[in-house]
Amino acid sequence: MVSFEGNLLIEQVQDQDHFMREQLVHNYAGLLLVLASIIGVLIIYKNFRGSKIAWPSIMAGMVAAGFIGLGDSIEHLLPGISPLPHETLHYLHMIGGPVSVFLLYMGLREYTSTTQVNPLSGFKLILILLVTILIPVGLATQAQQWDPIIEGSFLLVTSIPTIIITLLLLLKAKSSFEEHFTVVLNISFVAVAATLLTISLLVGSMGDTSLLNNAELYVNGHAIADLMHAVTATTLLIFGISTEGLIRSMWS
Repeated sequence: MVSFEGNLLIEQVQDQDHFMREQLVHNYAGLLLVLASIIGVLIIYKNFRGSKIAWPSIMAGMVAAGFIGLGDSIEHLLPGISPLPHETLHYLHMIGGPVSVFLLYMGLREYTSTTQVNPLSGFKLILILLVTILIPVGLATQAQQWDPIIEGSFLLVTSIPTIIITLLLLLKAKSSFEEHFTVVLNISFVAVAATLLTISLLVGSMGDTSLLNNAELYVNGHAIADLMHAVTATTLLIFGISTEGLIRSMWS
C-alpha cells in the first residue's frame, strides 16, 4: 500500500519503480494540454480572427485552460536552484481553472445574447491573462518555498468559484442549447473538463504531507488529474476542429 515516509512516497507504483515513470506521465499529460490549447486557439483564430464578440473571450478561456497544464507539468522540470519559478508555476495551475471557466462563461454569454452586449475587449482579456500570471508570482514571492498555509487556502479559494461558475455556465448553456448547438456544447465540454481537472488537482494536493498527509489521496488525485489533462486537451482540440464545420455551414 502506498504511504508517506517523511516527504517520500513509498511503494508509489508496483515493484518499487524508483524511476518515477508515473511522474513522466504527469508531465506529458500537462504538456499535452498546453499543446492542445495552442492548436485549438490557432484554429479558432484562423476562422474568426475578425470577430470582436464572444470568440476572443472563448480563446482566452482556452489559453487559461492551457495554463493548468503548463504549471502542472513545467514545475516538475525546473531545477531546484530558486523556488520562485517552481512556486509560480505551482500556483499558476491552481488559478488557471477558475479563470478559464470564467472567460468561457463570458464568451458563452456574448455568443448567445439576443440583445446588445458589451464584450470583453482584447485589452481586458490580455489584462486578465496577465493578472492570472502575476498573482502566482506574488504568491511565490511570499511563500519562497512550498507553504501549506497558503496552499490549502488557495486551493479552496480557486476550486469553489470554479464549480460555481461552471454550474452557472451549464444553466446558461441549457437555455441556448437548441439554437447554438455546436458552440454551446463545446464550451460546456471544455468548462466541465477544466473543472474536473481543477477538482482532481485539489484532491491530489490536499493529500500531501503538510496538509492531510494521505498518500492514497495524493496518488489517486494526481492519477485522475493525468486523465483529466488528456480529457481537457481532447475537448479543446474538438472545439477547434468543430469550428471548421461551423464555418462551412455558415457559407453553404
